[in-house]
Amino acid sequence: MTDGTLLRALRHNSWANDRLIAFCSKLTEEQLAWTVPGTFGSVHSTLGHIVGAEHGYLFRLTGEQPRGGPLARGQIVPFDDLRERARSNAERMEAVLSGPFDPARVITMTRGTATAGIVAAQYLHHGSDHRAHVGTILGAHGLEPPALDVWSYAREIGEEIVPPG
Repeated sequence: MTDGTLLRALRHNSWANDRLIAFCSKLTEEQLAWTVPGTFGSVHSTLGHIVGAEHGYLFRLTGEQPRGGPLARGQIVPFDDLRERARSNAERMEAVLSGPFDPARVITMTRGTATAGIVAAQYLHHGSDHRAHVGTILGAHGLEPPALDVWSYAREIGEEIVPPG
C-alpha cells in the first residue's frame, strides 16, 4: 500500500483535471483553439494530451488498456468522453496506488526503463505541468482560469486552511 501523501497528491490531480475539463467544456470553439508560444498546443488538444498520457502511464503500470482504448496523439475528444476517461484514469490509478504497489519495480518504456515509482510521479507531474499550460493560454487571452492549486483543493474537501497566529 502506498503512503497516504501520494494518494492525496493523486486525488488533487484527479480533482484538478475534472475541474479544468468542466471549466473548458463551457468555452467556445474559438477559445478551445487558443494557444500561446511555449505551451503544448491548443486548450482542447492539451486536455486530450493530459488524459491520453495518463492512459499511457497506467498501461505501463498495469499492462491494461483503458475502456474505449487509447487516445490517438492529437485526437480531439468530446468533453463528456474526456471527462469520463479522466475519471476512469483517476479510479484506476487510485486502485494501483492503494493495492500492492512496488515503487522499485522496473518497467520497460519506449525509450528505456523506469521504476514504477517514477512512472507514478510522472503521472502527477505531467498533469500539473500541462494544466499550467492551459492556465497560461487562458490568462494570455484575458480569461481567468479556475483555481487548481492544492490549497483550493483542501478548502473544497473540507480541510480548511487556517493561517498561523
